[in-house]
Amino acid sequence: MNIRLLLPLFLATPAVGAEPIAFRDQVMAAFSRAGCNSGACHGSPQGKNGFRLSLRGFDPDQDFALLVKEQGGRRVNRTDPDASLILEKGAGRVRHGGGALFSPSDPAYQTIREWIAQGAVDSPNPVIRKLEITAEGTGNARQITAKVIHQDGHAAIVNPLAVFTTTDAEVASVNNLGQVNFKQNGEVVVLVRYLEQIASIRLASQPTETGFKFTGPAPANFIDEEVFAKQREFHRNPLPVCADEVFLRRVFLDLTGTLPSADEARAFLDSTDPKKRAVLIDSLLDREEYAQFWAMKWADVLRGNPSSISDRGVHSFHRYLVRTVAADRPMTEFARDLLTGQGNTLNNPAANFYRIARTPEEAAESAAQLFMGVRVQCAKCHNHPFESITQTDYYGLAAFFARVQFKGTSFGLDDEIVYLTNNRDVQHPRTRKTQPPVAFGVQPTMNSEDDRREKFADWLTAKDNRFFAPSLVNRVWYHLIGRGLVDPVDDFRDTNPPSHPKLLERLAAEFAANGYRMKPLIRQILNSKTYQLAGLSPGQTPELAKADRYFTRSAVRMLSAEQILDAVSRATGVPEKFKGFPLGTKAIELPEGGINHPFLQAFSKPVRDVTCECAREEDPSLPQVMQLLNNDSLIEKIHSPKGRIAAWAKAGKSSEWMVEQIYLGTLSRRPTTKEREIIGKHLATIPDKTAGLHDLQHALLNVNEFVLRH
Repeated sequence: MNIRLLLPLFLATPAVGAEPIAFRDQVMAAFSRAGCNSGACHGSPQGKNGFRLSLRGFDPDQDFALLVKEQGGRRVNRTDPDASLILEKGAGRVRHGGGALFSPSDPAYQTIREWIAQGAVDSPNPVIRKLEITAEGTGNARQITAKVIHQDGHAAIVNPLAVFTTTDAEVASVNNLGQVNFKQNGEVVVLVRYLEQIASIRLASQPTETGFKFTGPAPANFIDEEVFAKQREFHRNPLPVCADEVFLRRVFLDLTGTLPSADEARAFLDSTDPKKRAVLIDSLLDREEYAQFWAMKWADVLRGNPSSISDRGVHSFHRYLVRTVAADRPMTEFARDLLTGQGNTLNNPAANFYRIARTPEEAAESAAQLFMGVRVQCAKCHNHPFESITQTDYYGLAAFFARVQFKGTSFGLDDEIVYLTNNRDVQHPRTRKTQPPVAFGVQPTMNSEDDRREKFADWLTAKDNRFFAPSLVNRVWYHLIGRGLVDPVDDFRDTNPPSHPKLLERLAAEFAANGYRMKPLIRQILNSKTYQLAGLSPGQTPELAKADRYFTRSAVRMLSAEQILDAVSRATGVPEKFKGFPLGTKAIELPEGGINHPFLQAFSKPVRDVTCECAREEDPSLPQVMQLLNNDSLIEKIHSPKGRIAAWAKAGKSSEWMVEQIYLGTLSRRPTTKEREIIGKHLATIPDKTAGLHDLQHALLNVNEFVLRH
């Protein structure tokens, strides 16, 4: 199709001339199209250079007053519309910090100009029922048509005043008229915004060349079937399944946060059992370290720290998390524990959720982000700029938590009493009326005596809830695979769809069918070939091996602070000593976030002050390098008379045997033939073989293979 044939139709849409221009429909859309009311411009809370608009036209009453009445109405000139300050600045004829945003021939300029010429009057609120978008074309070029359907049935094409964006500019771009150009094969979602209406459409450009041969492994389960089908569709071949030593180290770190011992590594590598990977997965899921490590993950995003819930509170809360993970309790029960907790927080540690999220607004934000994967924070001050989440949605959620109260704070106690009152409500900031509890359009039936939080938990954990199971499945997928099916993991919205919708739906259904328990879900993912793919191609550097949206390889990423420190202790045989904890306590077992420990701080152990998986830095830094090279404590571990090397030397073990043990205990593999030769030459040049083995141990703690999860 010739896309340019549609331009006259689009450019005529604003009906400049005889037809009256509606301020709340066309003019507000024109400002959005030009970017005037974006968050980076006059739509910011403070405005720009003394002029403020509501974000994305959220408050047309305010905008009309500011445009037409503020400063004596100097921003509009009804007798000479082109001399209006908003057009002079927007067109760049008068100095403007944002530069020229449109030209006189632009539909946005013409719309605003004609509105001023017609008297710059207000208009009734537009009653738009929905925004419909369609796409035409094939190959690398597509044309998006955006059409609004009004309540009275009237339809209008709004391309000239709509805002178009794509979710991946590297794959495809879109211009102001909705023309999409694919730069490479792949998928994108095109987002279209008109006033407060947002819609999206998924588009794909598929390879046309023939002769592609898929070389992936045979699927192990439905996960592989979905992932490999997408790879075939876009002519992408995955890497082969990883070697045993890679899988061994990966699954130990992902499930328990720790390395296998040398004996465990040897036993697995020497086993000829064809099912040994599945057997290992099952055994690790039953380990105490599994509960400790995954409790740590929940503690990170639940924000339990001494400043919010006291030292004793942190320990009590941590023990509760460990018990919950170890028992593999249904996540529906876990969510209900937290959301409906009350009483003494030491006796009922789940109630600490409210010591951390102390206001109705904070509780609503945390509940949505943790258990729905939805960020509602934007809607506190205005409707969400990229999603159909409104202020009513935000304060409707907050209303469920409005009646939570506290006792004991004034006495400086380690615990608090969380209780409910019947005389507190949330006020909607725009209507100034009491906001009833509403969960994204669903208003539960309740009376004044009901615990509103119970009603919210009922809605959240219902089998037909579209948020709960998918968001938790996605969070687990992210931790094991390195990238969410929805990415970021806590940003579920129609305009950020999953890379593999059918897979997410199937995983969520299986998760629910298995009683919302984590272990069956984790077991399914770990037994898939998708999880077991190699992370690096031959000769590829770790920096290039990020997880891609098609999951053609395993993600190569930095170990966490706790994993690295525990790995050092495991490799050397000398446990770390943490102040206030018994010797032998692992870093993954620490209940606190911001612990005063230089090594953990250097490797960005989070202080647990945000409800986000983003708190951990994954990029290496110079302080981290120095900690591994010159940390006195680390060097003392290597040379310790209580360490592994000292014990082996005392027992008279051969150098060859000790070299293999060091490799198995540090990198979970045996040394290669070349490595044995290099080490043998080094040991032959020094009289003290033990010192040479210390050198080897120190060297292995500083290689990429040690600090990265492949």
